[in-house]
Amino acid sequence: MEPYSLYTYLSILLMILCTFLHDLQQSTCQQTYLGNVDLECNKSVSISKGYLCNGPQNLCQSFITFRSEPPYDTPVSIAYLLGSEASKSVIVPVSCSCSGSLYQHNAPYTTKPNDTYFLVANNTYQGLTTCQALLGQNYYDEKNLGSGVELTVPIRCACATANQTENGVTYLLAYMAQAGDNMSFIGNEFGVDVQSIVDANMLPNGDAIRVFTPLLIPLKSESCSANPEKFFCQCKNGFLVDGILKGLHCKPDGKKFPVKLVTLLGLGIGLGFLSLVLLGCYLYKVIREKRSRMLKEKLFKQNGGYLLQQRLSSCGSSEKAKIFTAEELQRATDNYNQSRFLGQGGFGTVYKGMLPDGSIVAVKRSRAIDKTQIEQFINEVVILSQINHRHIVKLLGCCLETEVPVLVYEYISNGTLSHHIHDHQQQQEQKQELEEEQELSSLSWENRVRVACEVAGAVAYMHSAASIPIFHRDIKSSNILLDDKFSAKVSDFGTSRSVPNDKTHLTTAVQGTFGYFDPEYFQSSQYTDKSDVYSFGVVLLELLTGKKPICLTREEEERNLVAYFISLAKENKLLEILDARVAKEAREEDIEAVAELAMGCLRLNSKKRPTMKQVSMDLEGLRRSQRCVEIDK
Repeated sequence: MEPYSLYTYLSILLMILCTFLHDLQQSTCQQTYLGNVDLECNKSVSISKGYLCNGPQNLCQSFITFRSEPPYDTPVSIAYLLGSEASKSVIVPVSCSCSGSLYQHNAPYTTKPNDTYFLVANNTYQGLTTCQALLGQNYYDEKNLGSGVELTVPIRCACATANQTENGVTYLLAYMAQAGDNMSFIGNEFGVDVQSIVDANMLPNGDAIRVFTPLLIPLKSESCSANPEKFFCQCKNGFLVDGILKGLHCKPDGKKFPVKLVTLLGLGIGLGFLSLVLLGCYLYKVIREKRSRMLKEKLFKQNGGYLLQQRLSSCGSSEKAKIFTAEELQRATDNYNQSRFLGQGGFGTVYKGMLPDGSIVAVKRSRAIDKTQIEQFINEVVILSQINHRHIVKLLGCCLETEVPVLVYEYISNGTLSHHIHDHQQQQEQKQELEEEQELSSLSWENRVRVACEVAGAVAYMHSAASIPIFHRDIKSSNILLDDKFSAKVSDFGTSRSVPNDKTHLTTAVQGTFGYFDPEYFQSSQYTDKSDVYSFGVVLLELLTGKKPICLTREEEERNLVAYFISLAKENKLLEILDARVAKEAREEDIEAVAELAMGCLRLNSKKRPTMKQVSMDLEGLRRSQRCVEIDK
């Protein structure tokens, strides 16, 4: 290959130098003046499509001018047309960004009848774009442009170059020249030096401007307009707007104060303000603490705190429950998050919580504040403070300074007895095709007898061993909790009542759960210890059958579990209603013994029912006999 000639090298060097000088000129100024090139739609000239991206910013705030003419004669209509926020009807702020190699602000436009690219560019948008730019931005040609076409209108705008920024220029405004405009008038209109406009537009002749062609106006932060109705004037600190001069320029503030006076005055004002702030903070703290204390006292009284103290002192309770603060329980339950929800009882909603020492607790929160709810809350605290039994849920404390009263119990991890016997029974009915070993995953017969013994022992303790007899009044499978070893705990004492030793019944409005009601109590409103026995008898039926006491979806004769069970027992057809696991694991004589005990508890005449102590002893005997059988095996 022959070496390049000297002429070739000089040509290449000259091209590089020209390119460098051209780029330098472009970065110093902005863009060649458009002139009337925009009027020729069919002639593609690069300068007609927009200003080059030759500044250090790819995105900036820019401004454009727009003359108010119908139908675009309100700030809202102009802003909609230009895709900007509503402002003054002459100057509109727009966001200017680089699109390819050109600066532009894109605005959506829907064409109207008889619209052409030329009319949209020069009439609708008043020369803020060109028909060449519209043709380049949209894929519709001039002939297919009809009514209702969605166009993207590239509006001419620009960002300041590096040189302009160094000279204090902060914004570039695209100004549309009007008839009678000249460079002096435009410079005076914006408070801008004429030469800076000439440089920004690379005008060879400063006065050679044409109507409806855009000019870039370099604006500084303190630039002002000769017409205050169009533009605003921003002045730096220490300067004022000169309202006398035609240009409305910023002028220095002529008022001067002695330095010492200003310093002392400022120091005095600062110290005084600081003192007021400190005094205000102190008073705010005092008032807030007082209000907080008064609110807590009000809530304590509202939630029955004084009544609770009186009841506890009158019953001589030695057990003292901890008084928790509202903040402690909010942290423990993650502000009563729904993910901590455990269930609902007769008194309120139960959440799972964790105390600072890591212990897990159950937090019971009242659903509403009324006299009955408060009485139930006080009653539950008083009742549980008198009970100390391993199969009765333990009360750890309460909170009285919240809008609703809250109780804190030990957490029992394995859910309710109702969940273990009823939810599994439903799963069995829905999955009858499963293998036998998969079906028998419910509560075992041994655990069912164990739960029955423990619950009977707990209720018998309440009736006959507690310092004052207690009627539970809401014994049901959902109020019996199971731990991880299937040991039972009786819970929910919201409706429970203590009974003086000289009384055998309570006369109250009927309360409890449908399906567990003692029929005699339902008729007479007199609740006795045998009413608890009846409810426990229903629980025994649930353990034997795995069915709910009342179910309206069953056949009519099967809807009431008590009546249906007794009728089958009389016909010696108990196998038809027994839970599958009970039928498989339990001895026939054990089933008959529990069934006979259950029907004894369910006698309509309460006087013929056994006491809970007798029930507990019978179940313990049955449990011991089962153990003996297992040992013999």
